[in-house]
Amino acid sequence: MAEVQVPDFRRLAREALENMPKRIGEEAQAFFVQSFVKQGFTDDWFVPWAKRKSEIVLPHKLLNQSLALKNSIRIAQSDWKKTIISAGEGLNYAAIHNEGGTITVKVTEKMRKYFWAMYKKTGNEYFKNLALTKKEQFTISIGKRQFIGNSNFLAEKLTSIIINEIKTAERNLDFK
Repeated sequence: MAEVQVPDFRRLAREALENMPKRIGEEAQAFFVQSFVKQGFTDDWFVPWAKRKSEIVLPHKLLNQSLALKNSIRIAQSDWKKTIISAGEGLNYAAIHNEGGTITVKVTEKMRKYFWAMYKKTGNEYFKNLALTKKEQFTISIGKRQFIGNSNFLAEKLTSIIINEIKTAERNLDFK
């Protein structure tokens, strides 16, 4: 009768895949950060962000002036149960940019000073009109510029990574 030595499959799988939750979290975080680079969001397909309506040419890409929103994308939780990526914590404008919508902004003296400064800098009558407006508030429509959310493309990518890691772990099992 021959003695058969059976490997401890649980231990081998645990060792081979111990970094999987961290890897999945990092992949998801990187995917959402790429929305700022690509200037759009990928779910089933890529949807580019709406362009600026203003005639003013700004030197930075959309949602990239301070990089605060992009840098707010964090791994909130990543374990064997689930991975949660958060964004915009402490940034009151994050949700309106991600989902789109309408906001109302009170016209302040600081805004009027800014509009005058921009008028002097550019000579653009648009800023002069804003500085002289009689309105007490502006209603601003902000287009949807999604940077985080459910993505079938990401889900497929993560599934592929998991399957490849399992296959690699399987190939590396030692059956001496």
